[in-house]
Parts: sequence; structure tokens; C-alpha cells
Amino acid sequence: MVKPSVSIIVNNYNYGQFLRQAIDSALSQTYPDTEVIVVDDGGGDRSPEIITTYGNRIIPVRKQNGGQPSVLNADFQAISGDIVIFLDADDYFHTLQQQ
Repeated sequence: MVKPSVSIIVNNYNYGQFLRQAIDSALSQTYPDTEVIVVDDGGGDRSPEIITTYGNRIIPVRKQNGGQPSVLNADFQAISGDIVIFLDADDYFHTLQQQ
């Protein structure tokens, strides 16, 4: 049986202080065939610099500020996964360690 692929979308607008924790939590998921897409909605903080440090481990999408609806549109243009999970940049996934 083929497992579905997963796209984790990290939405960001001026949450640079939290962004690294959000991205790291998305990247630390152990489910196979997962992509992490980070959409920066054109804020004025250091978020673009943080996003750049991840290189090809994420799919960066930078756009002019347009609000949440425009971020969702940008998200859907970038995804390739069968399942889509949204994560705001000021949140993070808790990773459970299997015993």
C-alpha cells in the first residue's frame, strides 16, 4: 500500500522570533514523504534571512503582503502532497518519541 505524501505549510507574517522553532518542528516529523513549505507574507522582520538558512530542506515562498487569503492561495500553488497540514509560524508541532 502506498502511503499518501504530506505537505506541511508554515504561514508567516512578522513571526521571525518564532519561525525557526516552527520550521524545525515541521522538519523533525518522522512521517516519510513530507515536504515543508514556508510562505512569508511580506513582513518587515528578519524572516527572509531565517528562511534562507534552510536551503533546499524547505520550499520557500515569498510574496507581497496580502493577508491570510492570499497566503492560502500561494500555499495551494506550491503543494504537491496528498494531505495538507497548516502550521502558523508562531506554533510548533510537538514530536512524540516512540518507545
